[in-house]
Formats: sequence, structure tokens, C-alpha cells
Amino acid sequence: MFCVVTPSHQELFDQFFLPSLDTKLFELVSYQLAQEGTGEFLGDDFVRCIQFKLTKILESIEQNENELIVWSDVDIQFFGLKPEHITKYFQNEEDLVAQRLTLTGNHACGGFYALRCSAKTHGFFVAVDKVTIELTRGNEQEAINLLLQQDSSLRWNLFGPEFYARSQGVRIPPNALLHHATNVTPGDAILKKARALTELRGFDKWNPTRKQLYVLAHQVPALIRKLTF
Repeated sequence: MFCVVTPSHQELFDQFFLPSLDTKLFELVSYQLAQEGTGEFLGDDFVRCIQFKLTKILESIEQNENELIVWSDVDIQFFGLKPEHITKYFQNEEDLVAQRLTLTGNHACGGFYALRCSAKTHGFFVAVDKVTIELTRGNEQEAINLLLQQDSSLRWNLFGPEFYARSQGVRIPPNALLHHATNVTPGDAILKKARALTELRGFDKWNPTRKQLYVLAHQVPALIRKLTF
């Protein structure tokens, strides 16, 4: 598993990502990128981090031919994730499998995906790098989705809802394998992500009733707002 750690995200890496990842099952390669900034989505430091990340993705594909690797953001905590939870999604010779951005549609989340290292995936991420620079203003996720819709030769799929991201809605499934703190409102993004991750710390150890109550407590206000407006 590969990731990039910046000073703005070091707290998330130290408090949530690393303690929840079973490093006996996953070999972790973390790249430190020393830069200033608050990590706000599409801020200058965010864009520089994405460019650094894409360079490292290409290197990782070159250095791990025919292997399955995972690239992950660090605003994530894991709930008993094992390699077999990922490899079962590659039974039909997929080249890439990504976390779902939302529960509807077929958009990939740029913050967690697994890929098979090959000339095909290397070429795909060369194109992602180019589109990110020239077309999507540093948004790797948008570039990935644009190219996935265009590249019919790449075999790809999306992980199931057990690979949970907040952009999928508040209904975290009881069998969630990870929690990705996406979809926070702008401003103090790291603090908001830390609060969201803290809410679900140790989710895999919660009893079923507590899991149900958590979802209900977050669903009811959202439903009221929807019905009211």
C-alpha cells in the first residue's frame, strides 16, 4: 500500500490511518512531501501534492510489474481490512478497482484504488498526469473519471459499499472495511476530517445496535431537511 503524507495531513496519518492499518498484512510505503499549506481541496499545496503523487504512482507501477498495489489517501481509517477483501475484486482480470465516489452512478474516488502494475495501467496514469495538468487544474480524480469513460481497453470496476466514503452518504454499512473522510465543507478541512474520523473510530468493534443508532442519528436530521426544503 502506497500513500503520500504532507505536514497538513500528518495528524490524520498518525492518529487514524497508521494505527488502523494492519502492517503485518500490508507493506506500507509512505512518501513524505515537505510543503506548506492547509490541505484544502484544490489549493496550491493540494495540487502540488497530486503532481508528486502521480509521479510516485508511475514509479510504483514500474517497480512492481504484474503485482497488485493500492494507493490510498491518509484521511482514512481501516476496519479490519485484509488483502483478500481487495483481491476478490480482481477475479475477472481487472486492471483497476476504485472506491465509489457516491452510491449511485459509476464515478471513481481518487483517494483509494487498487491496480495491477502493467504497461496498460502505466499508460493510463501517464494520461491521467497529462489531463490533470492540462485540463482538470490539478484534480486527479476528475482526470481519472474522464479517462475511464474514454478508455475502453482498461478493465476496471468499483469496490462495494463496504469501502465506505462520506461522499456516499451517512449510511455507513455494518460491514464497512474503511472510512474515508471525504465530502467535508471548505475551511478547516483537516479539523473537520479529524472529527469525522473520531466519530467512527473503532467502528468494527461496535455492537450492531450502536451501529444502527449512529446511522439513524445522522439520517433523521438529513431526512427532515430534505422534507422541509
